[in-house]
Amino acid sequence: MTGNDINLRNPVIRRMLVIQVGITVAFALVAGLLAGEHGAVSALLGGLTNVFASVIYVVVANFGLRHARGTGLWPLLRAEIVKLVFIAVQLAVIVSFYKDMNVGAMFITFLVTLLAWRAALFAGAGNGRPGGGG
Repeated sequence: MTGNDINLRNPVIRRMLVIQVGITVAFALVAGLLAGEHGAVSALLGGLTNVFASVIYVVVANFGLRHARGTGLWPLLRAEIVKLVFIAVQLAVIVSFYKDMNVGAMFITFLVTLLAWRAALFAGAGNGRPGGGG
């Protein structure tokens, strides 16, 4: 992806975010059926952690690339660091304040939405287009 490609109007990024939200909702429904209300809420929190972190990444990367001199990796690295810190803070808040959390539902949904973002990014690496040919 180039600097011009990393923004919330990019159809590939929008599609990746929609996929993350879809996974989150689906896992919340399944967790709700299997573990009840706290399972559903835990899955929602786990998935939304990555959805919000992905939006933060895109915003920080876009800002950094628009204001960078040249096209270095530093704006992307900085966006990834901000994203990781944001995830850590979100998870700390969730664990601290949601005492009835279903750790399994939260962690599985978190992990799958994280992997979905990465898989969608790497899917287009072979053909020169971010996210694939569609």
